[in-house]
Order: sequence, then C-alpha cells, then structure tokens
Amino acid sequence: MTNRKAILKIGDYTSESFNITHGTPQGSPLSPILSTLYTANLLHSVKQWKHSDLTMYVNDGAIYATSRTMNAATMKARERFHAVLEWLYRNSLDTDPAKTELMTFKKRSANRNLIGDTTQGLRYTDPVHGPSNITAATMIRYLGIYLDHDLSWKNHVDIMCHRRGLAPTGPIGRTR
Repeated sequence: MTNRKAILKIGDYTSESFNITHGTPQGSPLSPILSTLYTANLLHSVKQWKHSDLTMYVNDGAIYATSRTMNAATMKARERFHAVLEWLYRNSLDTDPAKTELMTFKKRSANRNLIGDTTQGLRYTDPVHGPSNITAATMIRYLGIYLDHDLSWKNHVDIMCHRRGLAPTGPIGRTR
C-alpha cells in the first residue's frame, strides 16, 4: 500500500507517473474487506430502526422503509437516509448524490386514494453537499438486478436479453 504510482491514459494522451498517497487501487481485493469492516458499526447502529432497514453489499447500500401511506414511507426513508449521511460524515465518508436514487412501491391491490400515489422526489440536507434533491426513478439497478415500481421482471429480462444479444421471448420478455 506504499510507494504506489499510477499513470493516466485518455485517448492518445499518457501522463507522467504520479504517486498515489491514499486509498486502495481500483479492483483491489482489499477494498471490499476494508469497506465491510469500516461500515460494520453503521449496520449495527441501525438495528434499532422500526419499519425500516439498511442493507449493504460492500459499498452499495439501500434503505427500505414501510408505512401505511406512500408519503409516510418516503418521510421515514428520508429520516433514515439523513441518519446514514450523518454517520458517514462523522466517519469521514461521503455519498455520491448522482448515484442516489428513490423508488416507491405499493401493492397492486392498494387503494391509491388511501395510501397516496408514487412519490415524485425528495428534498434532504446533506452535511457535505448541502440542500439536495433526489428525483424518483422509474427503474433502478441494485446489485445487478433492475427493479421497477411493479416489481416485475420484465425490464430486467429485456435488459439482460439485449445485453447478451438474445431476442426476448415469451410473455415476460416481449418487447413493444
């Protein structure tokens, strides 16, 4: 981890070598181990949460919140997200606002008049970046799986089939 150097190459340009003074190299097997050890206390601190949870896979995390209404679930998620941001800040870590997404789910049989409709976005205050906004996503990718509001497999199957050059078939993978 000491005396490491790197070279930056963009197109035909190659930089002079420069020292790397901190961090682990991209792709290092040490990165996921250090990330897991470092954030273990964060996962321990959220055990007291009610009707919400934080899951993490190395440096990728998701906050889940449930409630009787869409608005209440969204506000609970924002409260939990802010607690995570504060923990990260106190421990010299940060999030990437560009990679932060919000998605709401409801039972197909749920009465929209009783629980509300899909959330359009969320405002929050980041201790590093200040006032911020998350626009609700219509589809998210988490740990390689594509999720949509209906929790159907259609988008995931379509994306995986096109990625592998396969034509989607059957009722799930049918394209328009």
